[in-house]
Amino acid sequence: MTTLLYAVVCLMMWPYPQLVADAGGDFDHVVQIALVTAGFTGAAALSTWLVQKRHPALWLGQGVLLVALIGVVIFAVAQRY
Repeated sequence: MTTLLYAVVCLMMWPYPQLVADAGGDFDHVVQIALVTAGFTGAAALSTWLVQKRHPALWLGQGVLLVALIGVVIFAVAQRY
């Protein structure tokens, strides 16, 4: 859901980069957040599919899901500072 929200925000801000800059925002930062969350969402989706289908690479799906979760937490904490 967060990925979709950031994608919508990026599309809304895209035609008006000067207004975003005047408001104290940074369009490049919003795009970066959208791309990072999209990457984590894709990794989580693929690994969830592997886990639910009981794929032979189930262990890989579990590992990627764990790494994606840790990555999201680190990224979220890093955005606060």
